[in-house]
Amino acid sequence: MTSLFDVGKSAIQAYRQSLAVTGQNIANMNTEGYMRREADLQEVTASQGGITSLANQAGLGVRVSDIRRSFDAFLLDRARSTTSGFERMDNYLNQIKQLENMLLPSDADLGSQIGRFFNALGEVASSPGDLAPRVVAIEEGDALASRFNALSGQLSQQRSGTLSMLDDAVAGVSLLAKELASVNSRILSSGQSGQSPNSLLDLRDRIIGDIAKLTDVSVRYNDRGYADVTLGSSGVGPSLVSMSTPTSVGYVLREDTIQIVLNPGLSNTPTSQLSSGMIAGLVDAFAMTKEIAEEVNHLATLVSTNVNKQHKLGIDLDGNTGADMFSTSGLEVSPNPANSSNLVIELNVKDVLALPQKPMEAVFNAAANQWTITGVDL
Repeated sequence: MTSLFDVGKSAIQAYRQSLAVTGQNIANMNTEGYMRREADLQEVTASQGGITSLANQAGLGVRVSDIRRSFDAFLLDRARSTTSGFERMDNYLNQIKQLENMLLPSDADLGSQIGRFFNALGEVASSPGDLAPRVVAIEEGDALASRFNALSGQLSQQRSGTLSMLDDAVAGVSLLAKELASVNSRILSSGQSGQSPNSLLDLRDRIIGDIAKLTDVSVRYNDRGYADVTLGSSGVGPSLVSMSTPTSVGYVLREDTIQIVLNPGLSNTPTSQLSSGMIAGLVDAFAMTKEIAEEVNHLATLVSTNVNKQHKLGIDLDGNTGADMFSTSGLEVSPNPANSSNLVIELNVKDVLALPQKPMEAVFNAAANQWTITGVDL
């Protein structure tokens, strides 16, 4: 028969382990990724009785059967989804704030400079024989051109900065995918008994949480503890981590538009599953910056073309016909990196106002000796 001493001893040992678990929870309350543990207590029952005797109903005491993590897959998935949404909007907002600082009304903003230029032209019209208003008008025109160029440069720097951040973000996803694949392997090798160390499971979930900051993901947990991760919130997106196999993420610029791809430099498989997270916010911000840059360029073209047209209708103080006041570059041609020929073309634009605002693509068919130009505005 089990003595009271043995029962009491088992209770002391069990509750000492429980207190150790509580102490571990307190010690790690500020540890990133740590999830609270709980000690499960289980009765130690007596052995079965014989044919002519009953089993000992008193029992043999208590023991700690398992130390469980406080883990709820549903709540964790909701938290990751919320984090992805926040990171998308936060990064987009930070980029838009920079655009606002460039464009908001001030004494040196583009609208004010345009106003000063046309006011100077009005002074010339009021006193056509006076040289001073003409000098002021030329100076204001030069200041307006400088402001357009400066704003265009700022927008170009903004896009370059966004792409630099995007480089870091996609590299971060690829690195975290490799780390998660490694953790999955360690979980598989350490969980031979069907139970994985809680510290590895904490690390697994922390890495997935870091990935969720960069892009939205769907997670499927295996009975052995490892996690399969797919891109996007649908659950049927392309695989980012499958057991111990990671997939790298990158992007390519196509017609000045960002396309997220898998296995960059290899298959370059495009995907549209990244709809949230830091990467999605940066892609949205890049598109917005590009749109604003196109509008600024179009405004510069309108102002310069119409002023030049009107300027040519007048005469100077010597009676000579007016010439262009502004010099414009209505088009920028960038060769495709995949081009195999050294063909050089020359393009003359007769009317810059007739140019579409969106990018165009020119393709030469050698067999037909013909160029084909396509674009969304054509």
